[in-house]
Amino acid sequence: MIDIRFRSRHHKGPSAGFTLIEVMVASLLLLVVLAGFLPFFLSGLEKSSSSRFRSAATNVARQKLEEIRQLDYREIKQNTAAPTDPTNLSIMLGTTSVMRGVTYNIAYSVANSASGGGQLKKVIVTVSWTGKPVGDPAVMSTLIHQQFLGPRLSLVEFTPTINLTTDPLGSPFALVSGTIVAKYHVARSDWDLVYKNLNLSGMTAKNVYLRSAFIDDQGASVQLGNPTLEYRIPSSTLKHTFGGDGKVNDIWFEYTFDSTTLPDGYWDVEGLAYNEFDQPGNLYKLRVRIEKAAPNAVANLLAQVADDKTILLTWVPGAERDRVSWVLERRKRDTAGTWTTPWVTVTTLLGIENTYTDVGNTTTFIDPWGTTATTNTYQYSLKGIDIAGKVGTPVTVQQELPATAVVSTTTTTGGTTTTAAALYFVTIKNSAPKAFNLTVKDSSNTTVYTGQVGKNGGIVTIGNLPPGNYQVTAVEVTSKSPRTLSTTFLLPAQAGQQVWNIF
Repeated sequence: MIDIRFRSRHHKGPSAGFTLIEVMVASLLLLVVLAGFLPFFLSGLEKSSSSRFRSAATNVARQKLEEIRQLDYREIKQNTAAPTDPTNLSIMLGTTSVMRGVTYNIAYSVANSASGGGQLKKVIVTVSWTGKPVGDPAVMSTLIHQQFLGPRLSLVEFTPTINLTTDPLGSPFALVSGTIVAKYHVARSDWDLVYKNLNLSGMTAKNVYLRSAFIDDQGASVQLGNPTLEYRIPSSTLKHTFGGDGKVNDIWFEYTFDSTTLPDGYWDVEGLAYNEFDQPGNLYKLRVRIEKAAPNAVANLLAQVADDKTILLTWVPGAERDRVSWVLERRKRDTAGTWTTPWVTVTTLLGIENTYTDVGNTTTFIDPWGTTATTNTYQYSLKGIDIAGKVGTPVTVQQELPATAVVSTTTTTGGTTTTAAALYFVTIKNSAPKAFNLTVKDSSNTTVYTGQVGKNGGIVTIGNLPPGNYQVTAVEVTSKSPRTLSTTFLLPAQAGQQVWNIF
């Protein structure tokens, strides 16, 4: 049996009416609550947008401060009385910046700081923006120290320079040779430091000067300028040109020198200008390479015998700085005077080396060797090669194995005694960051060696030393407070050894 009942849509029972009123009241209450929260919500959105804009404004201010820090002290200006002055920060760096469609306005303020004794400038950068939401501007400040009092150099150039397309190395540095005209250009903002009445009648050079020097990678220097003037390049070398508006458009020191007096190789050219109060500007550096000829022939090539299978070769290199390598060759001559072997390459050494030990075997007859039954004479050829591939003149020396004794004669009451006096060698290493001048004296205080050991791992070999006690004195090569060190060694106890490592 199916029971089907219908309720009329007009039924007004108590349950249906109560539900409708409850919904209406709840909705009204919800609207009241939302209306109260809406201002806070909108205010939060506005503050969030304002914070985002202010963060972007802070980044703009920070970027401008970094650009200002790259300027020299004298370039940092903001003359409110002359807002169109091209030297103002507002003209040099701009007054607006657009980020994500928002325009940020930039204002600069520059004032001398009392805490710096007139040598500090306080720079304030204020960045605001237009449109809503409006917020507080970003404000950042910094202090700039007057780093250079003297005139700064903006460019150093040499003419003529060799066309780089003809350089076999394709060197990125200026390749110079012969008579050179050097121009040391003064920074535009410092022109009034070198000339009185700039751009006015009666414009004359002030009593300023320039110092310049060539510095190699080992720290050795060659100064330019007149030695009678303490190597100053005076204001009489100042030159200038005018632009189409009748005002000065370039100022420079001009000095001519002969680059052939400098050894081949890479050099750093340093320039430093001074004002009339002997206060320096910035130190400007330019890397150049001088190329004239192949490496010089070595001097004092020696072949010393350590034993019947060992020959020590030592030499004094040329002054060039671009030497890349040494090529050492050897050939052998027998007792009949016949060269039994052609020239063979023994080794290729780095261009900074000045010694090589050639070791053979008397058992398997690997050159070099010699015995009482067989005497062999060896001839060595040494030549340098520079960075451009130019080959220097070879120098030769020869030595026999076993070595012929160096004979000394001593007369006693019993007659004459003949003995063989052996000669020995030692090495000295320098691990310090400065080169040292060396002096070696024997037990009678006679100087037996003078020379220099390079910095940062340089090694020298001192040979032809008879038995005895020796003292070595090392004086640091520096212009300020050089260190003086010393040590001793004993021969033959320390023969062939490194007797000192300078730190």
